[in-house]
Amino acid sequence: MLVKWFGALLILGAAYSFGNSQAQRLRRRVAELEEFRLALRLLMAEIGYTATPLPKAMDILSARLRRVEVGAFFRAVKKNLAAGGQGSDASMAWMEGAVSVKKELALTEEDMAVLVRAGAGLGGLGREEQVRQLELVDAQLAQLAAEAAHGCRDREKMWRYLGVLGGVAVVILLL
Repeated sequence: MLVKWFGALLILGAAYSFGNSQAQRLRRRVAELEEFRLALRLLMAEIGYTATPLPKAMDILSARLRRVEVGAFFRAVKKNLAAGGQGSDASMAWMEGAVSVKKELALTEEDMAVLVRAGAGLGGLGREEQVRQLELVDAQLAQLAAEAAHGCRDREKMWRYLGVLGGVAVVILLL
């Protein structure tokens, strides 16, 4: 009998942990979108005002960001830039950086598509056009972040309840 109760407790714990991990992923998505918005604004400043070369700008960005996953994206872009050169390769380095850190991020496919679009023309256009492109992507990320923050409150609670109640349902079925 004690083994059954211990098993039931383990099932409840696993279901609760699953619900909490899904809720935490929702919160991480909102935080990462906001961090990418900050990074794009910093990149706009580096490109538009100081005319910093892209590899150096990526170093600056990765050092100034708080979230490790977002900083890893910019380090990957810098590594890809160093491996492939500059100019028209910058947009390809950006895309490859996004692909390489995709699994570490809590972003959705739609978020990643917008993020990849930020690299279009990067290093190949004039400074003003690059800044304009980054401003457009920043606006899209702002909209996605607002939608994610709004949905996070409701879905976070749902995942927590779903984890606990799903665990209770499995325990009832097994006992």
